[in-house]
Amino acid sequence: MPTFETCPRFTTDLQHLTPAQRRRFHRVVLDAFVPDLCAGRPFRPGLREADRFLGAGSVGV
Repeated sequence: MPTFETCPRFTTDLQHLTPAQRRRFHRVVLDAFVPDLCAGRPFRPGLREADRFLGAGSVGV
């Protein structure tokens, strides 16, 4: 049973990443995002810059 759900926009964006971008994304998730989540601390500043990409506007962070 899945413990998460993805939005169609996320799935589409992920599919459009190059292999190198996808590897980097996975590495950041495992090395930064998950540890911050598990520690219960705010996300480090580098992870809060998502709204700067592709003119996405505010992403609620």
